[in-house]
Amino acid sequence: MSTTASAGTAPDKGFRRAAVILLGLLGAIQVADPLISSLALVKASDELNFSASTQSLAAGISTLALAATAIPGGMLADRYGRRLLLALSVLVATAGQLMTATAGLIDPKAGTAVLFYLLGRIITGVALGVTFGASYGMLRNVSSQKSLGPAMATYNIVNGIIPVIAMVLGGVLIGINWRLAYLILPVISVIAFFFVKPILPKIDKLPASKVDYLGMLFVAIGIAGLLYGISGATNGFGHPSFYVPVIIAIISLVFFGIRENRTKAPVFPIKLLTHPAFLGAVVMGIFWNMASASMSQMLPNIWQYVTHIPAALLGAASLPMSAAGIIGSVIAGVFLGKGSKPRTTATVGYALMVIGFFTYITLTPTASYMLFLPGMIIAATGWMMNATSQGNLFITLAPAKFYGPVTSSKLAVGQFGYALGLTGSTVMVSMFTLAGVSKATKGAVAGDSNWDAITSYLATGSTTNSSLSAVSTADLAGIYTSAFVTTITIVAVVTALAGALMYVLLKNKKASIPVDEYLGLTN
Repeated sequence: MSTTASAGTAPDKGFRRAAVILLGLLGAIQVADPLISSLALVKASDELNFSASTQSLAAGISTLALAATAIPGGMLADRYGRRLLLALSVLVATAGQLMTATAGLIDPKAGTAVLFYLLGRIITGVALGVTFGASYGMLRNVSSQKSLGPAMATYNIVNGIIPVIAMVLGGVLIGINWRLAYLILPVISVIAFFFVKPILPKIDKLPASKVDYLGMLFVAIGIAGLLYGISGATNGFGHPSFYVPVIIAIISLVFFGIRENRTKAPVFPIKLLTHPAFLGAVVMGIFWNMASASMSQMLPNIWQYVTHIPAALLGAASLPMSAAGIIGSVIAGVFLGKGSKPRTTATVGYALMVIGFFTYITLTPTASYMLFLPGMIIAATGWMMNATSQGNLFITLAPAKFYGPVTSSKLAVGQFGYALGLTGSTVMVSMFTLAGVSKATKGAVAGDSNWDAITSYLATGSTTNSSLSAVSTADLAGIYTSAFVTTITIVAVVTALAGALMYVLLKNKKASIPVDEYLGLTN
């Protein structure tokens, strides 16, 4: 019996189910890693004595590393073989997760403990950026063109199920010891490693050519700087933590664009960003991720502060979104498999997101959890229809010469949109709440410095701030709910406008021009 999957072309019909499930599992490791890490971070921070700034850095450093290296990782997959990179990357990620798990094991107070923890998170982020990009990009090699939609749906379903299981198990293990949670994915990775060669086909490498290391450096700095700056916007747009990295990022991305237009060996075909179909796919990806992040951030907060759902039940309260996401992937996969255009499926998905958000317009502070369910289910179905449609487009629009970097750029696009959603919703809810509290206290409680006192008062019902106590908890809950409704309405409007722009771009006559022809790669 052969221990190696046959090297060959994609099937003429259908898709290789075992291969797609394995690819989905490998991609799910990247999705689950930051979720598990965020659950374990509080206890890790306590044991290793993280400062507030170190804890903030630890929360996002793997994501920055992942996004910054996704496009170079795609290029490496083209050069050295997607299957080989997949196998190696999960092992490197395992090493990074084990470093994090054992940081300060002998002496938690040692000066190297924090450094070891952070280094483990960086290594994990870099490796999993390659893992996700390579696993997603390989879908084209295990599916026929007509079945790419159903294959993408299956991939997304596995991407959704595994992280939920990992989070539930992680929560149990963190109760015993936070280090155990970081062992979940290494176990999955090592098991998956032994299935890579037997199940996944060997893919032909692109011919060796000159590597534009300077271009890779520019794009890495640009993407990481932009994400770091956006996350710093919670401190205010006038704060250096926002504008310094954003300015550096913009300068770096400008140099990247100039460099890629001039070099004979570009990392990424910049002109592709002017192709209407690809630009439409980028818009689609940014704003469904923004919408998903906004709701995923805002709902747990209002449940804690206003609805008063116990913290231990917040994960369970969010499960309907995960279930609806699976339904959305299935629906999109079925329609794409029957020949529906991605723009049609995506437009329906955007409409569902907007409808889901607008169900909260009449929300009141006394609303029960059940009143949140319709919006969660409708919106989550919509954004996963877009996730499937976008995944389909990035694969079909990627030119063979730049297949790895273009398909891997989907990850950077998604991280950018997700960061926009997290930061934008956080800034708006806090801004509207602070304005409402300032008005209610006639200016006695104003400014960001009072945010912790306000949220603590909402959560516990008591405060030592005499000026704040003049506002009843019921009135404060009303102010916060109003801020929630205003923010989610703005998100709904932005999502609707983005959906319209996406549709116009995908409907454009030039959107049907083959990308190789558009980029002048046909000769």
